[in-house]
Amino acid sequence: MPASQIVVDVLIDHHLDSPLNSHEIGEIVKAAASDQGFYQGQIGVRITTDSEIHQINRQHLQHDYPTDVISFDYRSEDYQTENQSEKRIEGELIVSVETADQQASEVGWSCKNELALYLVHGTLHVCGMDDQEPEARLEMRRAEQRVLKRVGIHLPENVSPDGGFR
Repeated sequence: MPASQIVVDVLIDHHLDSPLNSHEIGEIVKAAASDQGFYQGQIGVRITTDSEIHQINRQHLQHDYPTDVISFDYRSEDYQTENQSEKRIEGELIVSVETADQQASEVGWSCKNELALYLVHGTLHVCGMDDQEPEARLEMRRAEQRVLKRVGIHLPENVSPDGGFR
């Protein structure tokens, strides 16, 4: 596996305490991208609040509610080559630390782990994965679990392999 050449630019809103630092965020994003065969490119990550992600969701996706993670895929097919090491990833993730904190307590694990899950999930979307259909959703859940395990995070016992609650 080639070394990652992905640049991860991290912005944590100044008034927030993020359970993950910029280096950890970068490593998680790179692990998710490399799981899908991407080793070059650039991803911007913003850690923010529910109110900020709500505004972004409304402005860019016409969804009038806060959410956990929004991903924007800026890749161009022109960057794709048959050589896996030359596939480029270009995108942006917006992640709500407030939603991560709330959901983490419901699931029974740390906000840090929930935030990592959102980073993995969003990166997989930027890599081209989808979770709209049941089979694709199961494939994404498996990829999430693989990447989380790779970065040392295991799902709580009350989460089934398909990502749902038992």
